Amino acid sequence: MKTKTLSILGTLALPLLLGSIAGSAHAEITQDCILEGNVDKRKAAQLGQDVYVKFRSAEAGEAAPCDMSRSNRSRRVQFKAPSTDDITDAPHGAAVKYRYIERDNQRGQWQLIERSDGAI
Repeated sequence: MKTKTLSILGTLALPLLLGSIAGSAHAEITQDCILEGNVDKRKAAQLGQDVYVKFRSAEAGEAAPCDMSRSNRSRRVQFKAPSTDDITDAPHGAAVKYRYIERDNQRGQWQLIERSDGAI
């Protein structure tokens, strides 16, 4: 009798487990933005930060629309450069291009696409 009970529980648990794995693998991209800006060392120093980027343009990426409206406080995002980007060494005025992706309207991820030590 114990064997049948365990196999029934196993049969029920497997689809639930697979469903939760598949669900997390297919998170919907709700925002995809390509942002361009410049490193501002002066502003970083004023704010006591290692790096500050002043973004000057935002365009929609390929996977979803981009909403970076300044007037919509609920849609504001905070730039947090990943430690792998190494833009803290970038000179003042260096041009950067980032991709910002949100999945399921949760906290987004930043990815450095391009860095040029000359200003754009």
